[in-house]
Amino acid sequence: MVNQKSAFGKALLLTLIVFVIGFAIGYTIENNRTTSVEIALLNSEISLADEQIKLSTIQQLNLTCNESKDSTFEFADRIYQEALKLEEYDSSGKLMNTLTTFHRRYDLLRALLWTEGSKIRQQCPNQFHTIAYFYDYKTENLKKDAQQKMLDRLLLDFKYNYPDQVLLIPIAANLDIESVNLVMKKYGIQECPALVIDETLVIKEAPTFDELKNTVFRDKLTNSTNITSQ
Repeated sequence: MVNQKSAFGKALLLTLIVFVIGFAIGYTIENNRTTSVEIALLNSEISLADEQIKLSTIQQLNLTCNESKDSTFEFADRIYQEALKLEEYDSSGKLMNTLTTFHRRYDLLRALLWTEGSKIRQQCPNQFHTIAYFYDYKTENLKKDAQQKMLDRLLLDFKYNYPDQVLLIPIAANLDIESVNLVMKKYGIQECPALVIDETLVIKEAPTFDELKNTVFRDKLTNSTNITSQ
């Protein structure tokens, strides 16, 4: 009987030790995750301020077209790489309020990036093309979610094939950002997903790879049932 109690006590103690260790590890991981997101938010603040300053001074620096293009593409790549870090947090379903704020900041950066790219394209025609991709963040509509995932793959494939010719700018349309809402109103975008090509053409239905290629690298504007000019 004594041995049974002793064995039970040891088992209980071992269980408590394992529980405490597991809790401590989980707490540490979650705390590190929160810290990582907070650091990322601070970095996005710096990036936002940096981009605003760059927009106001880039013309004064009298950069060449190639220098302006390289600077813009480097900034786009930096935003993309930083945004990739969100994927593991998004998939965990935790820290949603913080992550939503984080995405709103990055959408502001992307809107600024689009503005900068548009100005550079006006000053330096034929340097590159822009594709602004409006989508719904964390949509619960299964059909729309499937459409967006398909379009995500298409656009990433397109960017992979034309890395130096296409500036791809994904922007969440449903995070209550007034500047984004105004842009969507200008282009008549009421439903997502939707694409805006070179600040001129709006595509409201998912194209094939060849259709997108023919539209982006068109020699002149063309009309079709799914493409409208602004």
